[in-house]
Amino acid sequence: MTSTMNLLHEQELRRQAMLQAMQLDVWLPRQQLVNAAVSRDYLLEWHSVKAVAAAVEPAVVAQPSVAPRVAAAVAPTVAVAPTTPTAPRADAWVSIRDKMALTQTAQRPAVVASVVPEAVAAQEIPAVTVVQPEPIPRFALQLLRADNCLLLVDLPTGEAFQSRDPDYQLLKDMLRAAGLTDQPDFMRQAAPITWPMLHSGNLVHEQNAAAARACVRDLLTVELQSKPAVCIWLLGKQAVRFASSADDADLYSVQSFVEGAQLWSLPSLESILEQPLLKREIWRSMCKERSLWQVAND
Repeated sequence: MTSTMNLLHEQELRRQAMLQAMQLDVWLPRQQLVNAAVSRDYLLEWHSVKAVAAAVEPAVVAQPSVAPRVAAAVAPTVAVAPTTPTAPRADAWVSIRDKMALTQTAQRPAVVASVVPEAVAAQEIPAVTVVQPEPIPRFALQLLRADNCLLLVDLPTGEAFQSRDPDYQLLKDMLRAAGLTDQPDFMRQAAPITWPMLHSGNLVHEQNAAAARACVRDLLTVELQSKPAVCIWLLGKQAVRFASSADDADLYSVQSFVEGAQLWSLPSLESILEQPLLKREIWRSMCKERSLWQVAND
């Protein structure tokens, strides 16, 4: 008889463990139910998990034990759903759960956890500096030729010169003052030099200032190879920046470009129209540097 009861206990333990694994509540009778099948004695005398744990671990406050069996005629039918599945022995209950956990762990793929040494974790991680991409310059330049001089002029609107533009009329006046023809030839079929050259694709972000300077200087070199010039007028901030070898070229200065050609830095035509007093400085510089193209013309 004792062996049969032990077997029933073990079966009930397995049943409750499987139900708990499926997150199902386990319902046990607390007393004999009226007009119901007779409950097994070991179920009526079942102890809650809290009571068993209190008996095993004295440090934990013990829960009140389950009331003894009450006669069926004293109270109506009552069924209580314990918050957690119950077990007669805490060690048996834990052993079954451990076995099920080991079985589930064995079925899962092994995961290798990377262990960071405490010395490495304690070190301060240096801040990562995010390098912002260099902005792409945007400009448009007009290339012209007047006798033995090339003219590289800023185009604020990006549109090529028109015959009635105030900027173009001012340029013609400057050419007459310098002793050059006031009917310059438009190079590249009057098409401006624009940057950036690409507006889509993988190379868009590589069109930085260095690439723009290399492009402008290469175009000037090709033009000088086809027909030499002794001086290249640079009118405007963008023309000075991208035709010169450096960004910090001074206004009214003369720099060597290639053999036999000089770069002359000047304000933009738009700035001259807005600030007429700049004409005085330009005239002074022109008187100083005009020998460059006059000797060649003579």
